[in-house]
Amino acid sequence: MAQPNQSVATRSGYYPVLDALRFLLAFWVVVGHDHMIPLFGDPALGVGYWRLFKHAWSTLVFGTPAVIVFFVISGFCIHLPFRGSSRIDVWRYYLRRYTRILIPVAAAILSFRLMGSHLVFRGKDSILFNSPLWSLACEEIYYALYPLLRWIRNAVGWGRMLPASFVVGISIAATHPHFDGWQIFGPFGTAMILLPVWLLGCYLAEQAEKLGEADRRHSIWFWRFLAWFGCWSAEMLHFKLHIHYTQTMVWFGVLAYFWIREEIAYGKTHAPNKILVAAGSWSYSLYLMHWHGGTIFVALGLDNLNLGGISKWLALISVSLLLSYVFYLLVERPSHKLARKIKVRGTPKVAEPIAGPARVPAASYPSQ
Repeated sequence: MAQPNQSVATRSGYYPVLDALRFLLAFWVVVGHDHMIPLFGDPALGVGYWRLFKHAWSTLVFGTPAVIVFFVISGFCIHLPFRGSSRIDVWRYYLRRYTRILIPVAAAILSFRLMGSHLVFRGKDSILFNSPLWSLACEEIYYALYPLLRWIRNAVGWGRMLPASFVVGISIAATHPHFDGWQIFGPFGTAMILLPVWLLGCYLAEQAEKLGEADRRHSIWFWRFLAWFGCWSAEMLHFKLHIHYTQTMVWFGVLAYFWIREEIAYGKTHAPNKILVAAGSWSYSLYLMHWHGGTIFVALGLDNLNLGGISKWLALISVSLLLSYVFYLLVERPSHKLARKIKVRGTPKVAEPIAGPARVPAASYPSQ
């Protein structure tokens, strides 16, 4: 860690804290799917306060809000190099974006099929809503709409665009207030509900260069706790009070915006952990492939070994991490390199003076 108020040397326009956060968020999703480490045994066993404590432990991680934070980071990284009003090369933008994203997605879908996954592409059982790909469907819509959204932002400003997006998103969510999943809204409806969160990331991209210690409020650990508490509260609302995440995630996205804003400001004077930053480069693969880890875990017969609860959990997580890293080496990293070879003509002008040119990492979601 750098000392407080000491500048952290990084490439201009690059925020390593986002790489670290991407890995942590992807791992949060993994743990949310594979359950908390069973330090205290089966939550269903035990009586009284001990059982209550074990149930509380099992609720500490909820994966859906982590995906919402990804939307903020995604909007940030997409918009960062295109701030301002200069024309962008739209077709090359599309070609780079879809080369970068769709090759790993296609490989992940193929692997689902080869592994005999029960996920199908029809109706409510669509793979888009029964795997991590539900959020990627939203992302593809945002990428497709981005040139239009950028034009609207330049025409009317954030002061009109953001409130309008919230009105649209909240109104669509309100059409099915008691439905407990995204399926009924479909990919486009879900994308419109969460569009305000993605746009908040774009808005943050225009603030990032000017953020500093003076902009921070409270300790960074206060914001990290607040983000976790918002995550846990959404979980309790969803499972206990039946106020479902389809209604609450857009509001959690507002909290995520302020948290990521604080992390960016903090990261300018405090270097994030180098291991987490490096792991951020393959967090997209982790997000895509961690479901496969359980399938391979069973296929290798590891599920039948006489392992304790903690050992079995660690083995399962290790298989998911290893599989994801191999997928990164074989699929995601080559797609990165191919996308980088597709040059976008010209360098966009920035509408307002910014300290130094902006550079966005090659990938955008969730491993920007």
